[in-house]
Amino acid sequence: MKEQRQFNATDIKWIKSVTRDKGKAWSYFDVRIGDTFPLNFSKNPKWYPTNYLKPKRKEIIALFQTMQATEGFKEGWYVTHLVSPIDEIIEKENEGSHPYTRLMTVIAINTNPYHIDEQKWSLYKCNRGQICDIKTIEQRHSQISNNQKQKFIWSLFNDIDTSLFNNIPTIEDERFDIDDYTAQEGRERTILKLHKFRERDPKIIAKAKAKTENRFYCEVCLFNFETQYPNLGSGFIECHHKKPISEGDVRETQVKDLAIVCANCHRMLHNSKDIRGNYLSISELTRID
Repeated sequence: MKEQRQFNATDIKWIKSVTRDKGKAWSYFDVRIGDTFPLNFSKNPKWYPTNYLKPKRKEIIALFQTMQATEGFKEGWYVTHLVSPIDEIIEKENEGSHPYTRLMTVIAINTNPYHIDEQKWSLYKCNRGQICDIKTIEQRHSQISNNQKQKFIWSLFNDIDTSLFNNIPTIEDERFDIDDYTAQEGRERTILKLHKFRERDPKIIAKAKAKTENRFYCEVCLFNFETQYPNLGSGFIECHHKKPISEGDVRETQVKDLAIVCANCHRMLHNSKDIRGNYLSISELTRID
């Protein structure tokens, strides 16, 4: 049997800066290895869409953040994620400063990121939000090859799921209205060693959130993360399948089949059952005193 390909350092082709709250908070730390998430891009017409589509499937983008001094962390550059695109689609989700998204899979994440020594390395040339070639990384006072730069970035991560090379999902480029979009979900798949799950379509979840026009209020308790946690809670909410995706087989899911809920209510929806043993609905949970 032919040996399956694995991700390695030479797959790191690109580097991109990301930011949150002007460097006062970490970006994309709510994702885990293997997750698919929408990576945001600015509305700068100079870069859209050519720059945002440069990376191809199974090429790795290193994400780094320029952070202000916070408790336990120095001011400066931190490489935090290795991600890879799952398709070649750019979508506009809002009218904010970073309205465009492209779906990525997380190959590695540094929850305790390494501070780049600015006496030895410079990320200045790739610090403008666009996707840059890995060659824009520079080592001060010496010339090094691109391969050495790739190995340096690779060495910053303790946990890299190299097997994801063979398991990056694919989403077809479909044109649709939000209310008409139907996703096929629930097919049982076994990937990433022996981890078994019911397949979800991250695109329909993004569409359900987009339909709220960024007014993310829980449909059960009306909680809003951004109101409670200014800046930190911006854009944060969860999606709940009204019919548990773990029940039944493959099904067709539409936006109307999803509910926007806070993390607490989401947990309660999966933890509470009526006298017949069925999970409570949104309206039933709302009526609980």
